[in-house]
Amino acid sequence: MTARATIARAPRDAGSVSVMVAVLVPALLLVFALVVDGSARLRAIARADAVAAEAARAANTAVDTRSSNVGVDTVHAARTAADYLARAGHPGQVTITGPRAVRVTVTVTEPTTIGLLGGSAQATGTALAQLGVGTRDGNLP
Repeated sequence: MTARATIARAPRDAGSVSVMVAVLVPALLLVFALVVDGSARLRAIARADAVAAEAARAANTAVDTRSSNVGVDTVHAARTAADYLARAGHPGQVTITGPRAVRVTVTVTEPTTIGLLGGSAQATGTALAQLGVGTRDGNLP
């Protein structure tokens, strides 16, 4: 009998889990980074809409009650909305669109956590506030 050393062979699939992990872990980290940075974008959109709406409402508090025709004091309304935007710390534009309507456009920038989609997320929100005087029937336009 010859003394032949028997060499144990490794199974053919040895190391296949390592390849799978090496491919899947970066993909999962990429998806996680997109979700985290995407949430910053959604926060910026929500914040822009909220700030624009609040600034428009603040402008509509400038009601001119000195005359028989109730309307918005346009100079005071524009100043009130601009002051609100300054206190909120976001740049914006205030437009008086009629005797009882104010439109506010604001830009909000939120920092991103990971920065995969850029260092910050920027969104623009617009709101229109109309002064309602008296009562309305729900069937009227």
